[in-house]
Order: sequence, then C-alpha cells, then structure tokens
Amino acid sequence: MEDLDALSELRKEPGNLLWAEVDVKDLSPQDVATIAEEFALHPLAVEDAIRSKQRPKLDTYEGHMFLVFHELNEEDGQLEAAQMAVFAGDRWVITIHEGCIRIIEEAKDRWRDNEERLRDEPPYLVHTLLDVAVDDYEKIADGLEERVEQLEDEVLGAPLAPVQRQLYSLKQQLSRLRRYALPLTRVLDTILKDSTHKLLVGTSGDLFRDVHDHVIRLGDQVRNVDDLSDAVIDFMRAEQSTALNEVTKKLTGWAAIIAVPTFIASFYGMNFALIPNEGEIFGFWFALMAMAISGAFLYFYFKRKRWI
Repeated sequence: MEDLDALSELRKEPGNLLWAEVDVKDLSPQDVATIAEEFALHPLAVEDAIRSKQRPKLDTYEGHMFLVFHELNEEDGQLEAAQMAVFAGDRWVITIHEGCIRIIEEAKDRWRDNEERLRDEPPYLVHTLLDVAVDDYEKIADGLEERVEQLEDEVLGAPLAPVQRQLYSLKQQLSRLRRYALPLTRVLDTILKDSTHKLLVGTSGDLFRDVHDHVIRLGDQVRNVDDLSDAVIDFMRAEQSTALNEVTKKLTGWAAIIAVPTFIASFYGMNFALIPNEGEIFGFWFALMAMAISGAFLYFYFKRKRWI
C-alpha cells in the first residue's frame, strides 16, 4: 500500500483486509502522524517503530498489538540487523521496516499463494512475516553450522592451522544471531499463552505453534554450533600448549648440554698452569674430554627422554 491518503476509504469497505507496507526512510513526519491518527496507534509504539535498534518484542495496546523483529544481512563478514515493526489490529496490518526487502518479498510471494487463507484468517499475515524471518535465521544457522564443521575438519587435520580469524568471525555472527533470533521464543510464548493476544492467534494457533517449534529448534542449533566452536578452540589451545611444551623441552635440553661444558671451561679458566700438574699440557686435554663426555651424556639422556 503506497497511497496513505486512501487508508480511510479502504478501511470503510466491509470485508477488506488492509496491509500497509512502508520503508521508514520513505516516511515523513506527516506520514507518521497520518498513520498513527488513522489507526489510533500508541505513541510509544510509533516512536519505537521509526527508531531502529529495538529489541525483539511484543507489546499490547488498546485495539492493536506491536511486534518487533529483525532481518539479518551479512555485511563485511558480520551480521547486520534491519528492524521490522508490525502493527496488527482488527483486519489490518501495518509494517514499518528499514530495508527488510528479503522478508517482505518472500512474504508477498507466500501471501499470493494463499489468498483464500488471507480472507479467512487475517493473523496469517503476521504469521507469514514471522515464519519468513525464522526460516531466514535457520538458513544463517545452517551456514554457520557448515562453516564450523569445515573448521573442525581443518583443525583436526592440522591442529596449528591459522583459523583464528575465521573462528572469531563465526563467533561474532553466532552472537548476533542469538541476540536477534532467540528472543522470538518469548514473543511466541506470549502470543500462544496470553489471552490478550487472541487477536493474533484465533484459528491460526497451530501456525504460530509451528513457528515457535522452529525457534526452539533454532536455539538448539545455535547452542550446538557454539559448543562445537568452543570445542575447536579448546582443541587448538591444547595442541598449541603441547607444541609449546615440546619447544620448551628442546630448549631446556640444549641449554643443559651447553651449560655443563661451559661450567667446566669457566671453572678451569683454561689456565694450564693450574691443572692437573704445573706445566703439563694434560690439563688441557682433560678439560676438553670432560666437556665432551658430559655433553654427549646429556645429549643421549635427553634424546632418550625425547626432549630433543
């Protein structure tokens, strides 16, 4: 619906199910005031609808309800949220969004395929929007699950593979998905359990229960991906710690091998007049043999212990 001036006339016609869809960037203050006045929208809900960064929620006011959820789009390796605000009343639905084109277009396609249901079941409009959003979340979760499994295979094959950036990006996207998708569980719980939301449920309770089940399954999938990514990180840390210990043992072994001959040399000071008898060259060879024997003994000892 693009002509806001026609709202009043359309509402007067009996049997009409009105849906108005507008992008918030196309709304002027006058347009907002027109919509709010025509449908008696609560001022706080209107304010939340035109201001982004609201949390997913469902509020009930006299004569209508107000629903907020989000479309998630990947930009520069991060998931960015676009807000979708939905007002629903008696045979009318208003959607005010900030560029949620994917959800809107998919919802329109489903509505066209179910025109008969739309006439008999107005809540189907709201259900379809939620269902499309949750399906979109599931696609994102499937992609994250596939990515973490690929990273798992890569790390198991090469524990020291440089995948830290990929894991960090995945954890960021998973955190954003959890932030915007999982609160819908509470929203749908409220729709199904609170009698004040019979405006939405009516004969469409099964539809909302189906979306609710999808969100619960999505939550399990998000937790599974989170646990698996944590396991990959823990495995990498363990392998890195083991590799570091091996390097430390090698350095310690070689340091000991070098330290003993150095001690012998420093002790004698290579002052031949002092060892073992004055004026004899035997002391020089004695010091060299002591250093060689001690070094060789330490080398084979650490080699046997697999320190070097």
